[in-house]
Order: sequence, then C-alpha cells, then structure tokens
Amino acid sequence: MKKEDITGTIVYLLILGLGAIFIFTVLRDRSGASGLGDIYWLFNLGALVAGVIFNAILFEAAHILGALIGGYSIVSVTILGLCFKKDAGKWKFCFSSYNGLTGETKIVPKENRNKPSNPYAYLLFGSLLFVLEVIGVMIVFSMYRKELGGLGNVAYFLLTMGATGLMIFVYNILPFKLDSMTDGYRLTKVTNPKNREAFNELLKVEYDISQGKEVDVKVFKEITNYTADLNLNKVYSLLDAKKYDEAVVLLDDIINARENVSRHVYIRAKAQKVYIHLMNDDIEAAMTYYDNEVPVSERREIADDNAMACIRAYILMAGLLDKSRSEVVIAINKVDKAIKKTPSNRKPIETQLFNDALKKVNNLHPKWELDKYYLEEVAVEKKEEEKENSDH
Repeated sequence: MKKEDITGTIVYLLILGLGAIFIFTVLRDRSGASGLGDIYWLFNLGALVAGVIFNAILFEAAHILGALIGGYSIVSVTILGLCFKKDAGKWKFCFSSYNGLTGETKIVPKENRNKPSNPYAYLLFGSLLFVLEVIGVMIVFSMYRKELGGLGNVAYFLLTMGATGLMIFVYNILPFKLDSMTDGYRLTKVTNPKNREAFNELLKVEYDISQGKEVDVKVFKEITNYTADLNLNKVYSLLDAKKYDEAVVLLDDIINARENVSRHVYIRAKAQKVYIHLMNDDIEAAMTYYDNEVPVSERREIADDNAMACIRAYILMAGLLDKSRSEVVIAINKVDKAIKKTPSNRKPIETQLFNDALKKVNNLHPKWELDKYYLEEVAVEKKEEEKENSDH
C-alpha cells in the first residue's frame, strides 16, 4: 500500500471519528428536547445531506472567488459530479468525475498579465469562507440552542451542517497527499517560487492538452516535486515521438536531484529510464545498465510501486531479464487500478507504452499467452470522454 493510501485511510478514520463523537454526544443529548419524536434522526440525516451540499457549493464558490482574485480564468466547476464547463466561450452543463472530496474547480492562468497569476487565494479562500460559516453558525446556535423545538431545532440543524463542513475542511486543509490533490497539500508546495511557476505551467499544459492544442512544455532545471512532474509531461511527449535520448536527459535531471524530490518521484523517474533501456537497447547493453545502475533495493521499489511507469518497467524486467511469467502477470494485474489513477492527459501515451512493453515480452515468450492483456486505446479514450463530456 502506498504512503498516500495509508495517510488517506487515517484521515478518513479521523473524519469518521469526529462524526461519531458529534452524533453520540451533541445530537443524542438533543433528542429529548427536539420534540420531533421518531423522525428526529431523519431530521438530522436531512441536516447532514444539506451540510454536504451547502459546503460543497461553499468551497467551490471560494475557489472561484480566489481564482479570479489571483488572476486565473475558470475552466470548469464540478460540485458532487454536476459540472459547468466553458466550451467555445459558452458555459455548458454535464456530469463529470472530479479530483476532490466534494468537487473541483479547474483554472488556467490568464494571459497578458503584468505579473504571474498567484494561486494563494485560490487555495486559501475555502478555509476563509469556512471560518465565516463557523462564525455565523455559532452566533445562531448560541442564541437559540436552549429553545425547545422550533428555533432550537433550526440551531441544531445549522450546527450539523457546520459539523459536516468541518469534516470536509479537515480533509481539504491537511498538508498531505491523499487520494486527491487537496488545498493543504498544494499550499505546502507553492511556497517555493519555482513551484508556483511550475503550478501555473502545469495548469496551462493540462488545459492546452484538453483542448487538443500543440503543447510546447517548459522544462525546469531547478528540480522539485512540482517541477519534476512538469518535466515528466515533456518526457511523455518525447517518448510519444520516440526521442529517447532527449527523454533520458530530462530523467537524469530528476534522478540526479534525488535529495530534492520525494522517493516515489525519484523511483518512477528511474523506472522510466529502465523502460527506455530495455525497450531500445540490445539485451546485453540493457543488462549492463540494469546490473550497474539499478541496485536490488530499487528493483524491489519498482516492483512494489503501483504507478503505470513502474508497472510497465517491471513487466520488461520480469519478462526480458528474469523470464518469469508469474511476475509479469502480477504486474499486469495492477494495471486496471493504475490506469484509472493516471492523469487523463497521460492515459493515451501510457496505454501505448504499456502495450509496447507487453508486445516485446509477448514476442519473446509467445507461449505465455499475454495477448488478452493488451489495453484498448480507443476504449480508454472513449471512457474518459464520456465521463467528461456527457451532456445532460
């Protein structure tokens, strides 16, 4: 299990724990004074649902306000799967997946500005508006909490909505990488000026790719986690164009800056380089690189990592060097989950790179019967398109 999966599980347990404490203390103590009888808990369920909806809207409204103040244009706003996105200058409604707990606001830096767009307001305003919500809730609650029925129930209804917002806030503000990119995690990264530049460049690259534009990805020489991720966009475009020598140069920049990046960024860059050598060198040259430059500890890390870059590298390692069908199949069995977690702009090329690796192993070991494991590139792109563009 990856570190972010473990952290995510802990955070979800924390949120559920806060919810349980609230239910079995505050709400249970109120039940006798509510005057609602058997429908008391149904009333609270309504408050919970209203809290999720209200706070989902609040946080995305905060993102919109912060983005506009910071000098960004709004690309799309998704709240609980309901999406409003700009297409050819017009706003359209659709259903969409999203990268967040309750929603996502996609933005792109405005062009022709005197100063670079600044993401701080975009990342901070969700917390600011939630604080204002808490102040409003506590004012009403302190005024009417002792009332029997009527206004007292309204006070507890609003308190439950605020408690629901607290759970969303806790998820969103913790400075860890979870199963989605939270504001708290991104805030820890953009304190570095180079990361802010890379943050904006990533937004532009992802937007241009989504619009089908030709993208000339900027390459950063100062390597951090953020700039490394941006440089990997360039690596993918080079791999797609079969410009392997140029891709290796960029990968070496990341590998040589191992002290400045997280371990998983480093090991995935190393896996990309292993992939290039095993796909394009003759077997003797590839084996020389593998023996001299990839220690056993890193081989294990590549084998254990669940990213597509490591999976396809390990398929080649297991198939071409170790000649182990069982290990190849173990890696293949992780592909469905991994491709779903791959950023949409990288899925087409990752699909092709995986298929290329599997084909090379399959050609060497035709009796292994690996043909059924190829990914269908058109199907992957269609599925993504249906999620993002299905009109109401």
